[in-house]
Amino acid sequence: MAEELAPELKESIDEYYLEMSPEIKDLLHGWLYKIVEAAYDGIGELPQEHRDRVLMKMSKACSDQAKMVLDCKPGMSWEAYKKHMANLQPPFGPRKITQIGNIVHWTYVPPKDKKGKPICQCPLAMFGWMKGRPELCACSANSVRSYIEEYTNKKVDSVETLSSPQVDGTDECCFLVHLKPSPFTTAKREVKAAKKAKGGRGKTKRTKSR
Repeated sequence: MAEELAPELKESIDEYYLEMSPEIKDLLHGWLYKIVEAAYDGIGELPQEHRDRVLMKMSKACSDQAKMVLDCKPGMSWEAYKKHMANLQPPFGPRKITQIGNIVHWTYVPPKDKKGKPICQCPLAMFGWMKGRPELCACSANSVRSYIEEYTNKKVDSVETLSSPQVDGTDECCFLVHLKPSPFTTAKREVKAAKKAKGGRGKTKRTKSR
């Protein structure tokens, strides 16, 4: 196995592990699976604010690696970015992006296995370290935001996960991106409080005591 690894990887893996038997390595693989699954179970049980903070950290590390294969360049125009993502080849694309105003519908169709089931593109799931789960889609939503903000001049307010194989069993990963409006957008109309009724409406009459 040592001969199959790149030089930089050989230095990061203990020689003791490389010399282990396939049976021991399989045992360790199952061991890691249990650890990662337990970690994500714990993340899923956190209050939303803390859960989102942890997933944001994880998605940042993931998207930084993914950017190397997406081949995008900072400073791209919005139209050039959408065209680039639409032309990505599997398994990284294509990404279908449609827009109405500040709302962007982002769709990715993952490749399928021999049984016709979508393959989650999270490295943890692809390498069998855990099963696909909705928390991974939250990580993907964060990555969508990261890509848009880093490569274009667009700012993102939020990204919603609409559907995915992990969320509702569909074949597509669909996200709804809410772009931040221009700072020169007209302010929202204020809702004025209802005026009090005039002429004593709603008041009860007092009866004079004799």
